[in-house]
Amino acid sequence: MTAAVGCSKPDTVSSLADDLRVRHGALVRRYLMTGALEAVERAEIKVPRTREHRLQIQWLAPDGAMVTEGETVLEFDNSSFTANLDQQRTAVQRSRRTLLQTQAGGEARLREAESAVERARIAFAKAEVDASIPESIRSRYDHQTLQLAASKASATHDKALADLQSTTTSVHADNQISEELHRKAQRELNVAEENVDAVVLRAPRDGIIVVDEHPWEDRKYQVGDTLFPGWTVLGIPDLDRLRVRAALSDVDDGELEIGMAVKCTPDIEPDLHLEGRIGDITPIAREQRVFSERRGFDVTIEIESEHGQVLLVPGMSVRVEIERREDEGLLIPRAALDLGSDPPRALRRSGSWVEVDLGECSAQHCVLLDGLPEGSRLGSVAGWTP
Repeated sequence: MTAAVGCSKPDTVSSLADDLRVRHGALVRRYLMTGALEAVERAEIKVPRTREHRLQIQWLAPDGAMVTEGETVLEFDNSSFTANLDQQRTAVQRSRRTLLQTQAGGEARLREAESAVERARIAFAKAEVDASIPESIRSRYDHQTLQLAASKASATHDKALADLQSTTTSVHADNQISEELHRKAQRELNVAEENVDAVVLRAPRDGIIVVDEHPWEDRKYQVGDTLFPGWTVLGIPDLDRLRVRAALSDVDDGELEIGMAVKCTPDIEPDLHLEGRIGDITPIAREQRVFSERRGFDVTIEIESEHGQVLLVPGMSVRVEIERREDEGLLIPRAALDLGSDPPRALRRSGSWVEVDLGECSAQHCVLLDGLPEGSRLGSVAGWTP
């Protein structure tokens, strides 16, 4: 076994050396990026808007769990809403009793005022009849007394009408105040009960749960986190429509273009190759992580091929490979080049050096502009000894 290994090494080196020659072809530049799957569409579950400015997660469904529509997936701490719930229910009952008492008392006052008006009307009508008797059949004193009594009865009736109007206005105002106090207590109770219901969130449809990342903790949300209204905590993605979001280093600015073909390989399925195209590249580089000095451009890749029965979930890491072919010309292997010299030079198979004029380079080859003809056999700089 040892002898076999020892004999194979020179053959391998010889085959690599034979492959070092100037060839005609197109320079292929490969770009590798790390990305993650994300859904094109998904149902988002956000922190509800309540009277509290912050809510703490009490329970949430595990990342990757399958849920059905209507199933509870997220609960926030509701202690701030339930603490005074009994007192608020008692306040509603008390305001209801106060309202009924006010209405009953007002009704009694109105009936009393109406009775006073009716008594004053009868007395005024009787006084008018007495005052209408001619002065000729009564003494002057009696006549004037009856006239004065009619005037007093008229004034009493007018006052009773004014009191009735005033009582009506007062009763109406008291009833409005009591009704408004009762409605206010009922509203506060409704808001508290709605808040208690609002902090329990349910799945809007069947699917798989994807927990979002905390905006500045560089991790997924977990029980005990305090969040603000409007933040997205969970998502239920449409697994039939996925795309890849990758990061292009800012040192490669301008190397990629929208529409370029892309091959994506999920890390969990190395044998699955997804074909796609670059759909969008952000114009400005940003920090890849919070407080990181690395900056990059966000690249959105639209997946065009089918992934069959393989379950792909948003958040899975993906290896992204892009090839960019330049115009065809003479190519020289970088293994045969001494790029540290000025100008660069190439090592012939015979062991001699020759200066060369180079164009763009990839990881394996450089464009040869001048210095060697096509087919020239070269040696490896790594194995060269003076």
